[in-house]
Amino acid sequence: MKKPTLGVHLIIRNEAALLPQCLDSLHGAADEIVIVDTGSTDNSAAIAASYGAKVYHRNWNYDFSAARNTGLSYAETDWILVLDADEILKTPVGAITEMLRNTEAMAFTVNIENWLGSLPEDRLTHNAIRLFRNGAGYSFQGIIHEGLDASIIGKHGASVIRSSGIEIIHLGYLPGIMAQKDKISRNEHLLRRALANDPGNDFYSYNLAVTCCQNGQLEEAAELLTRTISRAPFQASYRPSMIRDLAKIQLSLNHTQAVNALLARELPRYSDYPDLHFIQGQSWESQGLTERAFQSYQRAAAGSEKPAAPVNASSTGAPQEAAAVALSGKYVSEKGMNSFRPLARMGEISLQLGHCEEAARWFHRALQHHVLYAPALQGIAAAFQRLDVPDQDIATLLIQLVGTREAAGRSAVIHALDAVCAYEAIAGLPQADFPLEQETLPARASAWIITGRLAEAGTALREALSQLRDTATMDGDMDTIHRLWRIAAICRWQDNSPQAEPLEFADAPEPLRSALLLVDEQLTQHNTAPALPGEAGNLSQVIAELIRQAVKLRCCGLAAELAGLFPEHRADWAEALYESGQLKEAGELLIALAADQQVRGKVSFYLAELLFDKGHYREAAEWFQLMLDGTPGHEPSRIGLALSYLHLARLELEGAAAGFPDIYANGPLQEDMKAAEQAIAVLNRTAWHTQRNPHRTLQKGATP
Repeated sequence: MKKPTLGVHLIIRNEAALLPQCLDSLHGAADEIVIVDTGSTDNSAAIAASYGAKVYHRNWNYDFSAARNTGLSYAETDWILVLDADEILKTPVGAITEMLRNTEAMAFTVNIENWLGSLPEDRLTHNAIRLFRNGAGYSFQGIIHEGLDASIIGKHGASVIRSSGIEIIHLGYLPGIMAQKDKISRNEHLLRRALANDPGNDFYSYNLAVTCCQNGQLEEAAELLTRTISRAPFQASYRPSMIRDLAKIQLSLNHTQAVNALLARELPRYSDYPDLHFIQGQSWESQGLTERAFQSYQRAAAGSEKPAAPVNASSTGAPQEAAAVALSGKYVSEKGMNSFRPLARMGEISLQLGHCEEAARWFHRALQHHVLYAPALQGIAAAFQRLDVPDQDIATLLIQLVGTREAAGRSAVIHALDAVCAYEAIAGLPQADFPLEQETLPARASAWIITGRLAEAGTALREALSQLRDTATMDGDMDTIHRLWRIAAICRWQDNSPQAEPLEFADAPEPLRSALLLVDEQLTQHNTAPALPGEAGNLSQVIAELIRQAVKLRCCGLAAELAGLFPEHRADWAEALYESGQLKEAGELLIALAADQQVRGKVSFYLAELLFDKGHYREAAEWFQLMLDGTPGHEPSRIGLALSYLHLARLELEGAAAGFPDIYANGPLQEDMKAAEQAIAVLNRTAWHTQRNPHRTLQKGATP
C-alpha cells in the first residue's frame, strides 16, 4: 500500500514566539502545512510561510471551530494532524505515516502532555482526537475546546477511533504563557457566551469550572462541577475528570466530608483511576486517618510494582513511569499519580509512625520512578537521619542516587540536604563536583555561614551579585536574587573581621536597596530606627525578612540587634525563634508581646502551642480561639482548639471515674474516656502542630 500523505493544520494569532518550535518539531517531513491566521499583528504569518506553510486569513469571530473548519476546506492530504502553536510534536512524522499505511481506522487519539511548571513532575496528561482521515465529511464543533468526536461518532460510531502512541507536548498552561496571552479571561468569556446559547451543555459547564478554578474562583467551580456531575451521563468521557477536579477543589477548601462522600460514591465506577485514590489518601491524611490514607496510596500505586527501565543517574531527571500501558490516556492524570507520588506519601506516613527503615524503602521505590522527586529525596534523607546515619554518608547516598553531571541533579542533592538541615554536609561538598551555581548558591552560602565559614560565603556571594549586575540578568529569578542579597547582607553584618570586604548595597534592586541602606546605617550608629511610615510597606517587609533570615542563619545576636533597632518587628523575631526550635527564648518574647498587646501574625498560635505542649489546655484554647477570631480559616488553630477541649474533657472524665468504686471500672465513663483518647490520637496524626527538624536547633559551629 502506498504511503499516505499527512497534512498538519494549525490556527494562529500572534504566535511568533512559539510557532517556530512547533514547526521545527515537524522536521520538514509533513506533506502539507495548512495555517489559518485569525488576525495576527506580529510576523506569525511570515514565520509560517518561511516553513512552506499555506497561510489563509480569516477574521476572528470568537469561534475556534469555524477557524478549524476553514483549514479543513483547503486540505489536500489523505490524513490531517491538528496541532496548536504552543505544542511540540514528539513523535516523528515518518513514524506516524508508517502507522497509517494499513489501518482501517478513521481517526486516532494522541497523548498530550500539558506542562504546568518547570519541574518534571509538573505535568498533566490527557488524550484527544487529533489525527483523522481527510475527505470523510468531518467538521469541528464547539466555539471553544472544539472537537471532532461528535462528527466522527455520528457518522461511524466510536469503533473507528483508535488509540495511538503519538505524543504531543503542550506548553500553553505554563504560568508565563497563560498570563501573557490572558487565556483565562478569553476562555471564560467564550465559555459563558457558549453557555448563554446552550445552558444545558455539560461539556461547556465542565470547562467553565476548570477556568474558574484557574482564576481562583473555587466556590463557583465547585458549584458548577457538582451540578454538572449530577446530570452528565456516566459514559461522558470527561466525567471522571470532573470527579477528580471537584475532589481536588473540595480538598483545597478543607471540605473533607464532601470529598469522602463524593469518592465513596464514585470510586467504585473508576476504581482504576489512580488520581482519585491519591486524593482520597490526602483526605484521609488530613483527617488523621493514616492507616486508611496508606491503603488509598497503595491502591494508587498498584501499577508501580515493576518500575520502568533503570534510572540513569546522569539523566535530566524526567519521570520514568511504571503505569500499565492499558491505562495510558484513559484518564486525565497528573504525572506520577500511580507511582512516585503515592509511594513518597507512604514513605512519609511510615516516617511519621517511626518506621524509619520501612520509610526509606518506600522513598527509594519512589526514586526508582523519578530520581529527582524532591519529596522522596528529602524523605529518604530524613529517614536515614533518624536512623543516626551521619549527614556526610547521607550526602554520599544522594549523590549515588542522583549523580552530579547535570545541574538538576546537583541542585536536587543540595536542596534535599538543606531540607533536613545537613549544613555541614552541604558546606563540605567538593567544588569539583558542585561548582557554584545561582540556583544552589543561597543554600550553599547559608550552610557556610551556619558552619562559621563567613569569609568563604562572603566571597562567593559578592562575586555572584557582581556577575548578576555586570551581565544585566537582574530580570531573572528575582526571588533568588533578593534572597542572595539578604544572605550577603547578613553575612557582611555578621563578619566583623577587619579583612572583611565591603558590600555595595547601592547595587541592590529596590525595595531591597533602601531597606539595606537603612539597616546598615542604623547598625553603624547603634540607634533605634524611627518608626517606618505607613506607606513603607515594602521596606517593612524586607526588614522582617532580614530578621527571619538572620535567625535561620543562626546569627541570633544580629537578629536580636535588628529587632531592637526596629521594635515593630519583635513579632517577626519571636516567630522566627519559635520556628527554629529556640523555644525558651521564643516563649519569653511571645509572653512579652502578649503583655504589650502586640499580638499579630502567628503569635497567638505559637503561644497556644507552647501552652498546649505544657498541658495548660484551658489557656491554650483561649489563644487558639483568638487566632481563629483573627484568621477564621486557620485549620491548625481549629484542630488545636478541638484537641484542647478533648484533653479537658478527658481530664474531667478521669476525675469523675476516680470517684467511683472499682466495680464501675468498665462503665460508660470509661467508654467516653476511650472515645476521647481515640479522637485525640486521630487529631494528633494531622499536620496541625509546628514540625521541627532536630538539626535546626543551634549546633556546634553555629554563629550565635
